[in-house]
Amino acid sequence: MAVAGDDDFGSLDDSAILQAYEDYEQSQDEEGGGGGSVATTSSDGKAEDASGSGINMKSGIKIIIQHEEQGTGSSNNVKTGEQSTLADWIYEENNTIITESVRGVRSKYINTSDLQMQEWCEQQMIYNIGAKMGMIPQLITDEGAVVPVKEIQLTTPAMKAGTEVHKKKDLEVNSYVNVAVSTHGDSFALKLLNTIQHIKHLVMGASCIREVTIFSMPFDYGFMMMGIVDELRMNEHEELELVEVKTRSNRFKPLSKAQVRTHNLQAMVYKQIIDDLTTGVVDGNLVLEKMRLDPKHVLDEKVLEHARALDVAGRTLGDIMTTMLDQFRFLPRVSSMVVEYYPSDKDKAYKELLSSRRVDFDEAWLKKRLETHFGFWRGEREVSGVDIEELWKCNMCQFVDACHWRKRKNDECVKKMNQKK
Repeated sequence: MAVAGDDDFGSLDDSAILQAYEDYEQSQDEEGGGGGSVATTSSDGKAEDASGSGINMKSGIKIIIQHEEQGTGSSNNVKTGEQSTLADWIYEENNTIITESVRGVRSKYINTSDLQMQEWCEQQMIYNIGAKMGMIPQLITDEGAVVPVKEIQLTTPAMKAGTEVHKKKDLEVNSYVNVAVSTHGDSFALKLLNTIQHIKHLVMGASCIREVTIFSMPFDYGFMMMGIVDELRMNEHEELELVEVKTRSNRFKPLSKAQVRTHNLQAMVYKQIIDDLTTGVVDGNLVLEKMRLDPKHVLDEKVLEHARALDVAGRTLGDIMTTMLDQFRFLPRVSSMVVEYYPSDKDKAYKELLSSRRVDFDEAWLKKRLETHFGFWRGEREVSGVDIEELWKCNMCQFVDACHWRKRKNDECVKKMNQKK
């Protein structure tokens, strides 16, 4: 029996957002996650259902830059002169606040899904994480008004479809029971207990384990990363194989280069993290420090009850962390990576494998991509948008009208054109 907090199924998973980014190009008519629960590996395949919930966003306050006409007392929206400068200032401040707030909320650790979204479009990642925090990007209208983006959707049909496929595949091998906890330390301990149970089952001969929480500081770059691997299994050669599951709304259209690149990055990051764990280079105390958790935190009795059921000794969060790291030493390094693609357009789609492909590990490429993405989190560079050859991604982005990256590039073009005159 494994454990997970209410937020595991009650909040929108960042990977679901990424899945929606990828699925948009598959279909032009689609719009482009205190308590806890215990996940149990079931022998009969039956499982308690766990339902997710969406996020309702409010559009915020409309700010209109106006100026009084002398002698009339009337007001008109304007977009030039001092008022335009003020509108630009408000717009820039809004973007700065969102960007710095996102950097702050990820100061403890970076989700692997953050890197995936950065690979797709960093600016879009900022807006989505900010929107989940209730921070809505603003745009300047033709009338000179500074208004928030309306009707932000963080749970589109594509997201729901991708999340549903992942959940159904998870429930093929796991079941969930609720465990009420009141502290972050207890909640994280439940995740560690889940992982301990998963590894024990794989070592004892289980065909696969799914939804496995992992973490490390890849290549000692100074950033602790955390993610959830879709599946780990032993292949026919008794080698550890990593499997990532993706959904496709158009089963016939080939993958774009951007999709392949993003999927490859995810798989390689997961392999590096797992290899760090299996080779014993992960410092458990440093992980807890990065997450601002106390290794000496004494766990709630309800958590300890599940620990005892797994023959896990100790009473503190640090004790559970040590046991989890010890368990990983029983596993070999990841020898192969596979991305599997399933349809997202019908019931039981999670059982219909459309295609699969192998990913070759490229350490030099991975280090280069991590350095690029970590540069943003370090504050060494500004937010970056898509490359010019991938501007097609903007066509289905709900933040396109407010996009600071596009506005900045447009302003640069206008400035160059004016200099040539």
